Amino acid sequence: MLRPLLVSLLSDPDLTTSSRCADLALRGYARGRLCLPAGGASTVPELLAAALPPGTVRTGVRAVSASTTAVATAEHGEIGCRAVLVATGAHDAAELLPGLRVPAFHPVTVMHHTADRPPLREPALILAAGGRGPVAHTMVASEVDPSRTPPGRVLITSTVLGASAALPAAELDRAVRAQLAAVYGTSTAGWELLATHHDPYAVPAMPAPHDPRRPVRLLSGLYVCGDHRDSSTVQGALASGRRAARAVLSDFGAPPDAGSDTNAGNAGTGSVPAAA
Repeated sequence: MLRPLLVSLLSDPDLTTSSRCADLALRGYARGRLCLPAGGASTVPELLAAALPPGTVRTGVRAVSASTTAVATAEHGEIGCRAVLVATGAHDAAELLPGLRVPAFHPVTVMHHTADRPPLREPALILAAGGRGPVAHTMVASEVDPSRTPPGRVLITSTVLGASAALPAAELDRAVRAQLAAVYGTSTAGWELLATHHDPYAVPAMPAPHDPRRPVRLLSGLYVCGDHRDSSTVQGALASGRRAARAVLSDFGAPPDAGSDTNAGNAGTGSVPAAA
């Protein structure tokens, strides 16, 4: 059980991750609970944005470079500022901040199927990384969060890791259906594929030696956070965001404890979808 669990927690089929980072992942798994945001992944940024003053968040603006005093955008000119915090994935951060370290990545593909009845009536994460198909883990997401589907429909979410993640969609779907039929003990012929999301830069690799506390302050007034500055997990992204927030507050002369409860960060795509 331990190997498929680590594969899923680390998104690393070959388990090349630093053993210290693997220990941290297992510690977090043992001490906490796995969960999904009710209503979908967009719920988290929507809640964060709702807590800010109106007009604070602007969408549809593509940044092309950043400095300590300004952000240049593709179609909206230059936006002046007192400080810049780049909270993106490692690949995008390196494009905005040339010279920033770009790690290797573990690709991830997430597939969503719908059916008229659940293959499993339990909010459970099923480890499937046994070498009998491309799926590393799967779950009936609508059993965890019923709000994700309309009445009479269910949602099955499965995650594919490694080289299989880059297979053509039709070929991958056939292989995934065959594996899930065995995993759930039911026919998947009538399932409908809703979406396939592939991200080649989903999870930054953490080979040994890995520094889980990379600096978040590049210069006074220029900061960066994300899972690539910490451990390659949602927890790592949040921890780096907290460190960056504290660095900004410190440089602006705020009291040392002003950011103690700050929970900012990059809610990256490298998290393991899991059941409560």
